[in-house]
Amino acid sequence: MWRINPSAGRSYALLELPDGFDPSEVSIAPGEVVYQTAVIAWAVFPTVPEALPQLYEALGGAGRPRGVLACRPCPQGAIVEWDPDSGGIAIVMKVVDVELRRFSSGRRAELLSPLTPMLSAKIAAWGVAAPEIAADRILELLVDV
Repeated sequence: MWRINPSAGRSYALLELPDGFDPSEVSIAPGEVVYQTAVIAWAVFPTVPEALPQLYEALGGAGRPRGVLACRPCPQGAIVEWDPDSGGIAIVMKVVDVELRRFSSGRRAELLSPLTPMLSAKIAAWGVAAPEIAADRILELLVDV
């Protein structure tokens, strides 16, 4: 799956590779990154631009939440990439909101990366506090369209 986001100036691909495939065989552009697992890439656009340096430090500095792989600048915002198996979505979102609150800033956020069905189910289960939601219960995945 491939997702292009013009407002953040980034593109993300999600590859399903056979077991034993060497990730170093994937050709990528110079300066880009290949992660060994599905990640969430999320762009945050504060309504108060002065909040950005604090956001970069909180999510990209030495004290960043566990699982955050990178915090990159983008036009008028920050891109946060994290491994959802290592760190929870709740802590990343709360850190963003705490930092923005210091500047009385709202935010606009965009999901940049494609998600696996398992990850979509995990996010849905967390979002609606329904731990019984799982990929094997998502109708669209069970019906061959």
